[in-house]
Amino acid sequence: MTSHRYSPRAINADLLRAGIGLFCCLVPLAAVDFGAVVTLVFAVPAALFAIFGLRTWRNRAITVRVDADGISTPSRTIAWHDLGGLKLSYFSTRRDRENGWMQLKIQGQNRTIALNSALEDFETVCRAAFEAARRHDIELTDASARNFAALGLGAIAPDHEPTPAALTGWGNPADWRR
Repeated sequence: MTSHRYSPRAINADLLRAGIGLFCCLVPLAAVDFGAVVTLVFAVPAALFAIFGLRTWRNRAITVRVDADGISTPSRTIAWHDLGGLKLSYFSTRRDRENGWMQLKIQGQNRTIALNSALEDFETVCRAAFEAARRHDIELTDASARNFAALGLGAIAPDHEPTPAALTGWGNPADWRR
């Protein structure tokens, strides 16, 4: 069994971003009496930054456990034999797709566990999920298969017909890790 936690460095960086965003939205609201429309322009992002900050704070306490039977967090457990779907997505923060993060969604019976690449030893968790999907014959989307291939797991068959989205260059993980 392996245990994984979110990196304190990534957690602290996200908390700092949430705090700065919240500060930049709330200070003008407290300092100036705006009309309803302008108040809404500042209040909606403030609420989003607050939600992001709370979710990030919650991630500090999450420990992900992976073993031969399944994967678990403090609130959810998915046994590998109940695996219903697996999706690995890449989200870029720049146009050249150099920076970004990955998100792994593991679906079981009426449950989903979503983990992002700030999790320490994220590739080990991906490997365990990928092997379980392979054992239980879970079909992956084209994008997920390419993302797993970028991590060195599996490969795209040479006769594989790419989707139109793949032909545009988006979702080509070979370009992400240079």
